[in-house]
Amino acid sequence: MRTHLSKQQEEFFANLRSGAWALPAGIRNLGINPREWLKEVRYGYTLYEWPNAGDRDIQPDRVFGGWIAGFSDHIVSMTMASALEDGEWFTTTELQTRIFRPVPNGLITIEGRLVSRGRTTGFVEADWRDQQGRHLARISAAKAIRSREELGPKT
Repeated sequence: MRTHLSKQQEEFFANLRSGAWALPAGIRNLGINPREWLKEVRYGYTLYEWPNAGDRDIQPDRVFGGWIAGFSDHIVSMTMASALEDGEWFTTTELQTRIFRPVPNGLITIEGRLVSRGRTTGFVEADWRDQQGRHLARISAAKAIRSREELGPKT
C-alpha cells in the first residue's frame, strides 16, 4: 500500500500552496484560503488551521452551518486528492455534516483522513476542534474516483 503522494498530487498540492494558479471560483467565492490554512498534507491526511475571526458567523461565536459544510467539502476533497494515483480524479457523491456544538471564534483545527479507498470509490472524514480540543463537527463524504481525463481540472 502506498503511503506517499503520487507525482501528480505532489504537483497539485505544490501549486495549491504556492499560488501558482488561480483557485476555482467556488473556493474563491466562499473565501476559503488553502494557501494559508492548509498546514499539512500526506497520503490520506490533511491538517487545516482556520483562524476564525467571526466574519462567517450567523451570530456571535456561531459560524453559519452552510459555510461549515462548504469549507468541509473542500477539506475532505483535498484529503481524497492526497490519496489519488497518477491519472485519477474524483467527485463528491455524498456529503454529511454533523455539527455537535457551535463553532466559536478563535483557531479551529480540522483534520481530514481517508477511511477507505477502493478502485472507484473513497470515503473520507474530517473532524473540527476548537482551541480547547472540543469536538465541534464531523464531516463524512463519499467520493467517486474516475480518470483525470473524465473529471480532472481543465488546464
